[in-house]
Amino acid sequence: MKQATKPRPSYRQGMLDALPITVSLVLFGAIFGMLSLQTGLSPWQSVAMSMIVFAGSAQFTALSMLADNAGVWAIILATFLLNSRHFLMGLSMSPYYQRFSTAQINGLAFFLIDEQYAITLNRFRHHQSDLAYLWSVSLLLYGGWVVGTLIGTLAGRWIPDPAALGLGFSFTAMFVALAYYQLTSLIRIASFLLCGTVAVGLALVLPDGLHLLAAGVVAFLIGYLLPQADEQTAGPAQQKTEVETA
Repeated sequence: MKQATKPRPSYRQGMLDALPITVSLVLFGAIFGMLSLQTGLSPWQSVAMSMIVFAGSAQFTALSMLADNAGVWAIILATFLLNSRHFLMGLSMSPYYQRFSTAQINGLAFFLIDEQYAITLNRFRHHQSDLAYLWSVSLLLYGGWVVGTLIGTLAGRWIPDPAALGLGFSFTAMFVALAYYQLTSLIRIASFLLCGTVAVGLALVLPDGLHLLAAGVVAFLIGYLLPQADEQTAGPAQQKTEVETA
């Protein structure tokens, strides 16, 4: 009789799940670090921004606005618009956070980025939510982004044109991989294509950040109005729920 495989501790599973995405974050953080030097930031300012802000798209936008001598309040507004999608992400994660205390939720809120959201949401659809998994994923992604920024500030002195390396595609490939694991039903595939079309179309006419928020609202409305349709079209593996304890 075959012996059942002992499940991994949830913190270790979180590290394994987050490791491939962390590699992409290191590369993308290095690009940010190199570009920040060209904008005029010092190495410590670049690393401090990654440690305090921890939002890739907002940080790149801030760099371009700093290069254009934009004011502080304009940069803050742009950051708010770009990160407003986190309100919708937080709403969709709230059922899995109900078993945690307010202090724990507030601490984890800082680490809510697109990558952490996709990894943990995919996990908690099949397993019970737990802090060990959340913290291992969050801290590994956070460390990868900060370390990548540090590497970029050190290497940027010898690489005059970081865009020529073509590393930016790693970010696109990472999000394609994250989206792939969410496309488990016809409703989700249709929502993915529709929201992508909305985001690309509105990007031509709306300021930075608003097109992402609009696409997120469309996805939220689809999920709110058609929850039963999603459950009926999901595969058996998606419907099965497995509970583990760390």
